[in-house]
Amino acid sequence: MIKNPWRLFFIAVAVVVVASGPLALLDYFLPHHAVLRIVGTEIKRVGVDQPASKGKPQGQTRDVYYVYAEDIETQKPRVFRNEDTGWGFPWYFKFDSADVQATAQSIAGERGTALFTYYGWRIQIFSLMPNVVDITRAKPGTSVFPWFNVAFFTVLIGGIAWLVWWIRGLRRKRA
Repeated sequence: MIKNPWRLFFIAVAVVVVASGPLALLDYFLPHHAVLRIVGTEIKRVGVDQPASKGKPQGQTRDVYYVYAEDIETQKPRVFRNEDTGWGFPWYFKFDSADVQATAQSIAGERGTALFTYYGWRIQIFSLMPNVVDITRAKPGTSVFPWFNVAFFTVLIGGIAWLVWWIRGLRRKRA
């Protein structure tokens, strides 16, 4: 019998609050898949643009590729950016954004469907868009099983279980 049910309730709420941060980060950085119709592409120059003057070099700018798509069934628009991740975090080691953009433009010319592999969220108020990692031609109705995510969570949960088992063993030896 539980002596204080409110204590159990507050512990459960605390566990949910503490776990939501790491789970949100994992959801942001792990790959997602979607089959969408590409409706257009664009290249924009972004960054600090200031005129060069004495003692002040011109600001750093870069080209960012954008891919515009829509959901096949609902026609809901989706916007993606297409930038290299390079050697930095997250470690997708993507160096082929121009090639991915060429594929997207080719499929957009046909108003064809494509399988998008991407990470990130679309947050409109901050103009934040998910980053495309790969685009391949696909037929409508194609589905992809997220093998990487399943393997990642299997290793993560197994590692946590092993760590708990190991710490419990250490405690038993001390007692």
